[in-house]
Amino acid sequence: MQFTHQESHMISVLAGQGEIIKLRKAVNELAERERTTPAEVLIFCKDDYQQTSAHMAAKSGQTRSIEALAELVGDEEKKVVFFNMANRFTGDRPVHTAMRHGYLDVFKSLVRHGADPTVKNRFGDAVTDYSGDYEPEEIQDIVDEYNKRASKGAE
Repeated sequence: MQFTHQESHMISVLAGQGEIIKLRKAVNELAERERTTPAEVLIFCKDDYQQTSAHMAAKSGQTRSIEALAELVGDEEKKVVFFNMANRFTGDRPVHTAMRHGYLDVFKSLVRHGADPTVKNRFGDAVTDYSGDYEPEEIQDIVDEYNKRASKGAE
């Protein structure tokens, strides 16, 4: 795939701004041009720090963008890949970014679409380290529910 830096940047900006209609159009046009899937476009499009459009949506509190990205990715296995991609410097996944910026609804949406809330970044931080104004028990309940689903899937 051959995207320009500007095209990758545009996808992230649209996700971060919650421009759902423009985001869908841009991703679908790139997928059509490159003869690939929207999922592959989203997985490939990263900024210089290896942040995806999911990182940018999480940073901006754009739950609707997370939902649109999940719809564009479609396939459950690819959602797991996409929503668990780490950035280059800290190893933060979108779930870390959402919690660091205090966006619980974004965090919940990410987990619902396959993001792993138990993963740690390069500094050993987990999402439970960023509970901020939220009750730590509320975050832990989401993590526990994820672990239950994961263990049922492994059986």
